[in-house]
Amino acid sequence: MLNILYRIIRLSGKRKKKIIMGMIASVSEGITTRIPFVLILFALTKIIDKSLTVNDIYLLSGLLAGDLILGCIFNYFGRINLSVTAYEAFGDERLKLGNRIKRFAMGYFTDGNIGDLTAVVTSDIKYIEEFGAVKLGDLVSTLFGSGIILIMLFFINTPVAIVVLITYVPCIFLFIKIQKIAKNCSKESQETQKNVAGGIVEYVKGMEVIKAFGLTGNRHKKIINQFEDFKNAQIRYTDKFTVPLMYIEIITGIAIGIIIYLSANAVLTDYDYLIYLLLFTIIAFEIFKPINSLSSVTADIRLMEAALNRYEKAMSTEKIRDEGTLLKIDSFDIKFYRVSFSYDKKEILHNMSFIAKEKSLTALVGKSGCGKTTITSLIARFWDVNKGEIRIGGKNIKEISFPYLMENISMVFQNVYLFNDSIYNNIAFGNKNATKAEVTKAAKKARCYDFIMEYDEGFDTIIGEGGASLSGGEKQRISIARAILKDAPIVLLDEATASVDPDNENLIQEAISELIAHKTIIVIAHKLSTIKNADNILVIEDGQIIDRGKHIDLMQKDGLYKTLWNKREKSRTWKIERRAKV
Repeated sequence: MLNILYRIIRLSGKRKKKIIMGMIASVSEGITTRIPFVLILFALTKIIDKSLTVNDIYLLSGLLAGDLILGCIFNYFGRINLSVTAYEAFGDERLKLGNRIKRFAMGYFTDGNIGDLTAVVTSDIKYIEEFGAVKLGDLVSTLFGSGIILIMLFFINTPVAIVVLITYVPCIFLFIKIQKIAKNCSKESQETQKNVAGGIVEYVKGMEVIKAFGLTGNRHKKIINQFEDFKNAQIRYTDKFTVPLMYIEIITGIAIGIIIYLSANAVLTDYDYLIYLLLFTIIAFEIFKPINSLSSVTADIRLMEAALNRYEKAMSTEKIRDEGTLLKIDSFDIKFYRVSFSYDKKEILHNMSFIAKEKSLTALVGKSGCGKTTITSLIARFWDVNKGEIRIGGKNIKEISFPYLMENISMVFQNVYLFNDSIYNNIAFGNKNATKAEVTKAAKKARCYDFIMEYDEGFDTIIGEGGASLSGGEKQRISIARAILKDAPIVLLDEATASVDPDNENLIQEAISELIAHKTIIVIAHKLSTIKNADNILVIEDGQIIDRGKHIDLMQKDGLYKTLWNKREKSRTWKIERRAKV
């Protein structure tokens, strides 16, 4: 418990003083809630002695009212400092995590971590900020207040105090057992929660494919099973707590009975003990409150611990380091020097070297999986190289400030993502300082102005998440308009016409021509006919450059490039034939 409290205080950063003040207020509230027992003892003594006066009643009423008011004040400051500060602190932590996510290597997002990350952002942080500090504050308050009552008991009646202490011993062992159960079960609960979060993301994102292949039933069954697993994990979690919690309630119930028996028996010996019988009857139920509270919130504490573990794991995920300070590049040629890169212990690129000259077009050609996309990802520092260097303008890209590097690179890939926002804002995403005239000009250059103006709302049209209301070609042209508006000197292009119809292909080719004018271009070529005029073509196989040169030179060799070209030419004449059934 104290470890969880320490971690929450540490995460609160500059607000940790408020968390500590909140805890002090909670402890003070715990003291005020026990003062009435002292007042009750005083009143009962006076009643038994038949010496209670009007002034005593005024005094007791005033003290009780003052105590209640003071308790309310402490409660207020405790809640404000714990609850509000927790929301503020973890609001900052969300922003920190968001900034850190931007620098995660892209491999993180393909390693099954989406479910974990989704759970951290949507549930873990929310759970900690809502229940963490406040529940711990209440628990500390209860423990401290009950400790005061126990000390009082030793002064009032030692046998009763000893009974309480003896009762605590088996309860502590059961509490330790509950802790172990909670620790083991929280892992299972988190795992099933991660699977549900990841399953939902996958199900929603893949709905188009699922429907296309008529697998809605199968995929629906899969996600239902994930929900069932999560539900069953929660049920098992609760079931395993039932028996030890029942034992604690039985033990404390027996102890309460013994305390009342001892008090009642003392009354038979001496009638003056009647006040203690009345007092202990009240205190008996209060003194074991922390044990029951501690047992019942153990599950919450362990869930908080598991949530903190997962959050801290996300925050400690290795990110692409930004140690660069260089804020100016004089030229934009790109040089790979003996670059090797491994992903998941599998080497993708092997000792690769080449130069893409400034304001030239360099095409990457090769079979799927040969490393073309990896090359563009390394230039943009989605990953860092394992060996060798990538230089832009003669400077190692690790020496260049990451924000400045990204200012000078535009990327247009086949899988376009547009935001659930207006067309205008999706284009302006390329340059937040652009004027309306500049956005309009970029849209015209990208050949998307005409279809935009066909909408009633024009540039203000909301296009849905991922650009759902647009065709593939329209989305591509919007993304090109965004890149044109950014006007970066380096363009990384995963050939955007690979999977569009002829009409859109022509428009996209025109848009690309506007985009790449006077730029350093790295293009991943799918249709070889589009890169016939490239300044340099790199033929890649198994992570190595096996040939390079212009189209006319490569066609004079009997290499992989000529083979791919001939296959491409042959595929242009393909047709569907109906074959007779055998």
